[in-house]
Amino acid sequence: MLLIIQWNATIIIIAIALSAYYWWLLKSRVLQTAKAAPAPDPEPAVAEDLIPRQVLQAKQPPMFLPPAIERFPDPEEETFLELLEQKEGILLREAELVVHQIQKTIDNIASNPPNPEEVTSKIRAIVEPYHIFHDTEYYHSINTYIALALERDCQITLTPQELQALWN
Repeated sequence: MLLIIQWNATIIIIAIALSAYYWWLLKSRVLQTAKAAPAPDPEPAVAEDLIPRQVLQAKQPPMFLPPAIERFPDPEEETFLELLEQKEGILLREAELVVHQIQKTIDNIASNPPNPEEVTSKIRAIVEPYHIFHDTEYYHSINTYIALALERDCQITLTPQELQALWN
């Protein structure tokens, strides 16, 4: 059976429920009543120091500052990291140029089917001057690109030794 309760009766029921819940919290010590805080001393006998007295009274050597710098660094001077970033940027641009030249050479091979000696000699002429890529990740990336491009476009498969011989 559904009872229809008016709004003022609903408010009274909610107020009684909240009061009972609050009373239960106080009795179970979940909710603590505020206790009066002790009054602060009008004049404290000793003010708290920001620096502890033990440090000041102990016989410790004085602090030493780092040596003064002779000159301030020029903000326009290039740091090592900036030079490294520039070197990486230059290597990346050169690697892109090499890959572009290799792809252009592969696209312009006249013979059909392509002659493997002609293809390798043309690619050797492109990559041989770039000894700067040895011992970098670009060396392996360019070799991988050469192997994949030749296999895809010319149906020529190169071994890792043949790829390495292109650079010498």
